[in-house]
Amino acid sequence: FCSFYIEMAKARLQDEASRPIAQRVLAHTLDTLLRLLHPMIPFITEEVWQLLAQFASQRGVEAPAEAATSVMIADWPKADEARIDLEIEQRFTRFQAVLGALREIRSRQNIATRDQLEFSVRCEPAVADLLRPMQPYFEQMAKATAVSLGPHVAPPATNATVSLAGAEVFVDLKDFIDVAAEIERNEKLREKLLGQIGGKEKKLSNASFVDRAPADVVQKERDSLADLQSQLATVEAALETLRSMT
Repeated sequence: FCSFYIEMAKARLQDEASRPIAQRVLAHTLDTLLRLLHPMIPFITEEVWQLLAQFASQRGVEAPAEAATSVMIADWPKADEARIDLEIEQRFTRFQAVLGALREIRSRQNIATRDQLEFSVRCEPAVADLLRPMQPYFEQMAKATAVSLGPHVAPPATNATVSLAGAEVFVDLKDFIDVAAEIERNEKLREKLLGQIGGKEKKLSNASFVDRAPADVVQKERDSLADLQSQLATVEAALETLRSMT
């Protein structure tokens, strides 16, 4: 989380209007982490506390106040229930997953970081709604532009794909694709998915498991099987497209 947030904050720190609040949030976050870590690593946290005081003697997001002179006498932090937002947490989790997929594809295809990517995400409307506000951060952190989000996304003719839980990420590779490498990767992924599907089907065909396990556990297995089958269909479609290019 920390590395992602710091990376996201860089653009805000360059903007005069958003810089003050970004700095306060960063200082407040580090302040809280130091208090939590102090019982385990007292000398390091005290050293960092004193260094932080040189740059941010006042701490707090909405009403900054003078910090304690030592972390040893600072109050133990308390969670602010008003700042707990499950939607933001879900948005950030989805963002991290898609960003990771984009970086994986860029690395796998040896695409230079200076090259602009175009990507699509096939997902439920609710997931698309979570991802849309994050589009500037995809541009900032992955040099990638989202061209389509939602359940009716059609993969580009030449694409690299990463299947996530409840989403599929497609990057248009018309200018970058290594067809042979992508076929090999998808074939390995297909074999892996077939193995996982076989395991799930065997488990669900076991009458003892279906009859004795709690209903929610059985349903979870069925949902997992359906997701794996959906991923397999995507991989097989990608393989068909790739093989047509050779």
